[in-house]
Amino acid sequence: MREKLIYILIFSFLFISCDFTSADEYYNRAIELDKQGKYNEAIISLDKAIDKKYKFRPALLNRGFYKSKLEKFEEGIKDYNKILEFDNDNTFALFNIGNNYSSLNDSKNAIAYYSKALQTEGALKSFANSDGGAFVLNTNFDLKRFDSDYSMLDCEIYFERGMEYLEIEQFDKAISDFNKSIKADNAKRDCYFLLGKAFIGKKDSINACENFIKSAKLGDKEAREMLKKHCIKKE
Repeated sequence: MREKLIYILIFSFLFISCDFTSADEYYNRAIELDKQGKYNEAIISLDKAIDKKYKFRPALLNRGFYKSKLEKFEEGIKDYNKILEFDNDNTFALFNIGNNYSSLNDSKNAIAYYSKALQTEGALKSFANSDGGAFVLNTNFDLKRFDSDYSMLDCEIYFERGMEYLEIEQFDKAISDFNKSIKADNAKRDCYFLLGKAFIGKKDSINACENFIKSAKLGDKEAREMLKKHCIKKE
């Protein structure tokens, strides 16, 4: 009887210690916590999901994102790099590493990762359509391995990289990236404003004012202030 009781206790302990929750269930639980803004709790749930399924791309991507939301940028970068260990051209991971380096005021590394993201299959080529929006054309990818969940418009990456070029005063490169963003009708108001700043940096007031005017017409109040400062002659 005593021996039987010991077996029951051992079995009960093993049963209790076993975690029958799947990686997907932990992931879905994290999504619900995310909706409530509970990023720390969401990270804990994703920790468990990743323990069960190491190469769990959505979980690693989201955990990196939640850490970044909590301003743990270097920890976020580590998670994105874990994705790159088995998916080295993941557009979102590369783009988000760029974003985190930008938040760390490291423009050099931010530019490097934005540039890598632009070279991936998931950087969808974008063009402006007749309705003023962007449409996608990408003929250079393998449909069998292409994952639309990890793709994004290249114009969005050009915009972010342009801001980093502007930050380090590489004005010609910034101008090139903002123009590519504009061609796809992406963030046009902001692009025109930032183009104005880039041309101010080049001491080209004519092009600067032209772009500030375009930005102001699209409703940018700061562009109007720049027009007053740089473009309206004071008597």
